[in-house]
Amino acid sequence: MNQERQTWLGLLARANRDYLENIWATYNPGVPIQKLAGPETGLVQLNTQACKASVSFQFGEASCTRCVIAIGKIQGYAVHLGSDLRKAELAAYLDVFLQTAPSHQRELVLHPIRQQLELKKAEREQLTAATSVRFYTTQKT
Repeated sequence: MNQERQTWLGLLARANRDYLENIWATYNPGVPIQKLAGPETGLVQLNTQACKASVSFQFGEASCTRCVIAIGKIQGYAVHLGSDLRKAELAAYLDVFLQTAPSHQRELVLHPIRQQLELKKAEREQLTAATSVRFYTTQKT
């Protein structure tokens, strides 16, 4: 899988479901769609490390939804955290669309998702900065 496709799959996984519905309504080719797997929800195990030198340990579990579809000979995949079956299905449809779309059309679909994610990130950073605690120590001179 190429880097560009990995990027758009990540963007589709984090996109708003309503946005995906609107995009699919716009670009739906109206051809028969074959569902190869799902959409289905399961659990994934989350592992983490306390630091780079430490051994990883199980942090917990999270629900994960996936879907695999085919339109003609092209397969579309989607995996995202959460249990929204329709969102996974829409993301898989759009994966097929983006594989066949020209680059300018891909950018029309993906640019609003990037903007939305950057806005959410800025809001989170602003909230975190507003509630951060700064500790000052006294130095002996």
